Amino acid sequence: MKKISILFILLSVILLNACYTEEGKDYEGKVMGYKPIYSSYETIRKVSLTDARPIRQSGKIYVKDGYLYVIEPNAGIHVINNFDQKNPKAERFINIPGNIDMAIKGHIIYADNGLDLVAIDISDPKSIKILKRIEGVLPYPKYPPYENVKFECPDSTKGYVVSWEFVELENPKCYR
Repeated sequence: MKKISILFILLSVILLNACYTEEGKDYEGKVMGYKPIYSSYETIRKVSLTDARPIRQSGKIYVKDGYLYVIEPNAGIHVINNFDQKNPKAERFINIPGNIDMAIKGHIIYADNGLDLVAIDISDPKSIKILKRIEGVLPYPKYPPYENVKFECPDSTKGYVVSWEFVELENPKCYR
């Protein structure tokens, strides 16, 4: 039993060491890295329905009752009429700033909206309604979506991080 405990501790130390990052280490001088781009929390929480627009980048896709719901990362969800599969027609765009993921159950889309989770009624895809917002249940972005990079540490007092810009940084404090 003692050998198993020692083996478990040794294995834990090895695994934890493999996850080590250099966050907090200062880098002297100018280096290339990522700078957070912020949006106000008020702006992030403005969910709206707009006319269809071209898809710039696609993410997760759901098929529900003859419609396609296509995420555009950090922007929202495209609503596409797919009843005629040979001729799908973009109908609407649900503007959800900070949106990365969604799930659909029944006639409700559950989508992330920055730090919040929103429930949206899609029983009539041409006229959506926000049913509920649960504020502050999702984590704040702590680092860019890349590894082995230097970056300016995000500051939640400046707003919500909506994207990252690759620029020259002066003495960045964070690394991932």
